[in-house]
Amino acid sequence: AALTATGHARIGAAIHSVRAVPATALGTVADWARERNAPLHLHLSEQPAENEACHRAHSTTPTRLLADHGILGPGTTAVHATHLTDDDITLLGATGTGVCVCPTTERDLADGIGPAAALERAGSPLSLGSDSHAVIDILEEARALELNERLRTRARGHWTAAQLLRTASEEGHAALGWADAGRLEPGSLADFTTVALDTVRTAGPAPALATEAVIHSATAADVRHTVVGGRHIVRDGVHQTVHDVPAALARGIRALNHPR
Repeated sequence: AALTATGHARIGAAIHSVRAVPATALGTVADWARERNAPLHLHLSEQPAENEACHRAHSTTPTRLLADHGILGPGTTAVHATHLTDDDITLLGATGTGVCVCPTTERDLADGIGPAAALERAGSPLSLGSDSHAVIDILEEARALELNERLRTRARGHWTAAQLLRTASEEGHAALGWADAGRLEPGSLADFTTVALDTVRTAGPAPALATEAVIHSATAADVRHTVVGGRHIVRDGVHQTVHDVPAALARGIRALNHPR
């Protein structure tokens, strides 16, 4: 409550998980978010151990516990939502609760493949996150959503490239409380990025297939420009405020590993 939103940042609330926040305090966090029309995020059923601990303590699933305390709804985003029952999926979808899938983290930690397609069919908007930062590449997260579902079902074509792009952009903005971003249209914020179509990963397809080339083949290395609020942050692949990004990252990691 002591934080102040700025032009480029909005304040949200988080319930880390039902293992970290007592059930009696869940409503306190949710009420704070609702009073301020702020986004509310929480980790949900990331691992079977979370579900088992919740059953021991509350005799129900984490999703049902959240529903019983009024946490679910359009302003809430559940992160991961990997190990759900059919009833859990129905609860999340019926309340319009968003789900932020983190494919590279879920495979890095061997957490499993969640029921993303079923959640979307039930009514939950999908967005994408990186969580553990094993990989920082929103394009990899987007295609992993489709590829993971292919592995899980042994069938192809669950989302089009355009749908995956919207999940990586517009739906992600909305989950963070930026309903006026994520689209290139009058009245929306001038937040966008450009991706080169002449790299070894993206060259070849016709311009009409640019979305498919970007979603299924491009990586973060193919990003050429990033504009935030009409201001160039990355121009021609060069960060405009951090001139040696790898060196700055290395310094930050060393400081974390070897604090004074």
